[in-house]
Amino acid sequence: MNGPGTKPEPYVLMSHAEAGWGCVPRVLFTPKKQVTIAKYLSVRSDSETPQMLVYSGEMVGCPGVPQTGGCRTNAETTINELDDVADLKGHHLVMAYGQHAKSLRRFCQFYGIEAVI
Repeated sequence: MNGPGTKPEPYVLMSHAEAGWGCVPRVLFTPKKQVTIAKYLSVRSDSETPQMLVYSGEMVGCPGVPQTGGCRTNAETTINELDDVADLKGHHLVMAYGQHAKSLRRFCQFYGIEAVI
């Protein structure tokens, strides 16, 4: 989360939620860290432009796994670009600590990728 050569976040190894077998990490995120959240959406036809969802915010906490199941790693964050975090698009997004949204948007502009919220 902090980059190469840094101490990893603590984690707990658990079974995969849907299968009940295998091994996946449940990452225990550090509150109050700045985060960048993104997902690349490739071209689906010749007429579409690739897109990247780009968000920034702050880690609030790491809620537990719901009794009904679901993803092992859950993150509660603020989202600077949205009034209501329920408006967040996509799922299984990539998240890293730090303020990288501006750089990602510049990258998108340079490579002809539409940066969207």
